[in-house]
Amino acid sequence: MTIPKVADSLAGRMEIVRLLPLSQTEIFETKSGYIDRAFDAKNPVVDKLVIGDDLVETVLSGGYLEALGRKRWGRKQDWYQDYVDAIVQRDVRDVAQIEQLAIMPKLLAVLAEHSGQLVNYSGLGAAVGLNHVTTQKYMRVFESLFLVHSLQPWFTNRLKRLTKSPKLHFLDAGLLAAMRNVTPDTVKKEKTPFGSILETFVFSELRKIATWSEQRCTFSHFRDKDRNEVDIVLENRRGEIVGIEVKSSATVTSSDFSGMRKLAEACGDKFVQGLVLYDHDQVVPFADNMFAAPLSSLWAAT
Repeated sequence: MTIPKVADSLAGRMEIVRLLPLSQTEIFETKSGYIDRAFDAKNPVVDKLVIGDDLVETVLSGGYLEALGRKRWGRKQDWYQDYVDAIVQRDVRDVAQIEQLAIMPKLLAVLAEHSGQLVNYSGLGAAVGLNHVTTQKYMRVFESLFLVHSLQPWFTNRLKRLTKSPKLHFLDAGLLAAMRNVTPDTVKKEKTPFGSILETFVFSELRKIATWSEQRCTFSHFRDKDRNEVDIVLENRRGEIVGIEVKSSATVTSSDFSGMRKLAEACGDKFVQGLVLYDHDQVVPFADNMFAAPLSSLWAAT
């Protein structure tokens, strides 16, 4: 927030460190090698296994230290709501001139309901009475405050029929869960809302792991006009590709790799590995470079 007010550019004399909420490896006091293993075409491994109800609790807790320290779910979600209120009342004023400040919490709530989906600015704005231009402007404000992220589509000239819309993600699954009033108890009754929160969790974990990885990755998503898709696409500076699909179930079938096979076909020899992350304890190969792997492989230290 201070940088625009500094007269000197400080080029070459400063480094920007983006501090996201805590990763699971930081909570476990380890260091994940997940991304480096994937780009080295090594099989995924599992270290600290978290599955079932424990996985649900881990995902919904998020990575904010203050929320993690609260044991009761009501107290956790109270903290998240207070956090959002404070950001809207204070930080939004500091980073942008917003004409309709009162509408920002309502827009953020609408974004929460659409996390993990393709962005349609007209549809999002219509829910709160904004046009698509203003909605896009306000969403960029939330991005600058590290609340949400627009995941851009992956593109190649080999495939012309690709979706060009970005995908919306929150940067913390705990904040998203609190805004959608999802708790472990509600997931036991209805698991459907957990799927998009889990995808946000994986995206956020990968963003954090990438900050200490030897790879320098760009993040995107893949979707063609036939709705073959891959949730997260990692591309390093050599143009090599790793695809990651997220499933909240404990089973994976060959059909879950349909989008991955399309991505691999488009990438040719640049495709290194495709992974479907699921709620189980076994690594299962589906091809030479495609695996179903436990979600816990994300925080394996080896």
